[in-house]
Amino acid sequence: MNDSKFAYDEVPYSSFTFPQTRPDRLATLGAFHGLNTASPDKCRVLELGCGDGTNLISFAYILPNSEFVGIDLSETHIVKAEKTAKELGLSNLTFLKEDVMDFSRERFGEFDFIIAHGLFSWVPDFVREKVLQIYAECLAEDGVGYISYNAYPGCHIRQMIWHMMQFHTAKIEDPMAKVNHGVNFLNFLVAAAPADSLYQTMIKTELSQFAERTAENIFHDDFASLNQPFYFHEFVDKLTVNGLQFLSEVDSFWMEAGQISPEISEKLDELGDDIVRREQYIDFIKCRPFRSTLICRDTKRIDRHPAPEILKNFYLASQVLPESPNPTLNDASKVTFLGPEGGKLEVDHPLTKAALVCLEKAWSSCRTLDGLIDDAKLLCGGATNADIEKTTEDLLSMFHSGFVYLHRFRPRFASEPGEFPTASAFVRWQLHHKSDNLTTLSGMNLKPDSDLMRLMLMLLDGSRDRKALVSEVATRTEFDEAKKDELMAQLPLTIEGKLMEFAKLGMLLG
Repeated sequence: MNDSKFAYDEVPYSSFTFPQTRPDRLATLGAFHGLNTASPDKCRVLELGCGDGTNLISFAYILPNSEFVGIDLSETHIVKAEKTAKELGLSNLTFLKEDVMDFSRERFGEFDFIIAHGLFSWVPDFVREKVLQIYAECLAEDGVGYISYNAYPGCHIRQMIWHMMQFHTAKIEDPMAKVNHGVNFLNFLVAAAPADSLYQTMIKTELSQFAERTAENIFHDDFASLNQPFYFHEFVDKLTVNGLQFLSEVDSFWMEAGQISPEISEKLDELGDDIVRREQYIDFIKCRPFRSTLICRDTKRIDRHPAPEILKNFYLASQVLPESPNPTLNDASKVTFLGPEGGKLEVDHPLTKAALVCLEKAWSSCRTLDGLIDDAKLLCGGATNADIEKTTEDLLSMFHSGFVYLHRFRPRFASEPGEFPTASAFVRWQLHHKSDNLTTLSGMNLKPDSDLMRLMLMLLDGSRDRKALVSEVATRTEFDEAKKDELMAQLPLTIEGKLMEFAKLGMLLG
């Protein structure tokens, strides 16, 4: 692994947080399928190939009673990780410059959750085998592992792109120049390819996702000398020989329903209970290029079809918004709800409509099922036991389609700004280091929408009341002279509105 060592020391990987790897998410999906997973707020978590530690640090900040261990071969990464943990005053983290080949249960013990994101496809076969051995030896009895990897058949297309860029830039040594020339070459191919051809469309599609990635990410992922995709069934075969099994896909709950018609789903049902073949055929249908797979010990019995009552074991959250500002909730008229990713949902059941309205009003907080049903009954004018059963079934279906989220951990943050509002120290650290994304206390990633948002969050260190905030923002903001007086007069209301927004997003400490 020396090549990886030198490459990542020369070009450190960009700082990222990956919400799909959160302990709460892994614990929730494990418990949903019948495992007795550890509580997210009191667990042990290992990340193999932790980079500069940003991902684990985001968890450690939110979950101070849990323990986190990150290993990486890059000394540059580990030094930065330790520095950040110290800056944030976190003592529940351990970062080690460590080769996975030297990792053992005797030295590190067992873990409730093990994460390997962006590692498995980019290491030699003998290292991949060692990674799976670590899961087999160090995963707790009801532990959940996360492994992401490039997947076929979608990566057949991506490999074509990688190989062409690598050929074009073979004589360029500087990593960032290599990325720049590679991307420019793809733009050239788009212009040179036959207009509106399938080939041009394929290149355009791959090129479009480059805009969302850093140059460092592109260099390590697309120009890597080692980058091995797998068919899903091949990956599962590797699990099997190590005493592990497929638990679920992190994103399958909303991806599958949105892209597969009922007719195709019926054909897939003919496969019976063979979950591996079903997942493989879904990959064929979608041409999936990447997977984020959860695994567990093969001794555990997995419930693939939990009953609706299982929702009582979780907190529920949703940010679906009724299309109409005043939806009718007390009759069977249809109401359209809009999802955060552009999806639409039509609902005509009164109690279900009311429950979704209650969840949206509570966002980004979460609710118990019983509490949610009680509040929804008040909104829609009452409900029978049959109505409650129907709404519970609807909510479970919406979880599968991605409109409702489940949690085992209820995040702690202020529901409204206090006298001296204080933003998450981790968010302020991200802003200080020019991060493109901010990680809320509720575990979401979001992009700052304005300079005002960035400035205010940096100022919210707990030392300023409203008057001081208005004064600081006014001093640090350049106003259009023609509108300065009007904007200054509105500033207190603008700041109050932003504070309420931060509270709703889960960015303020309680």
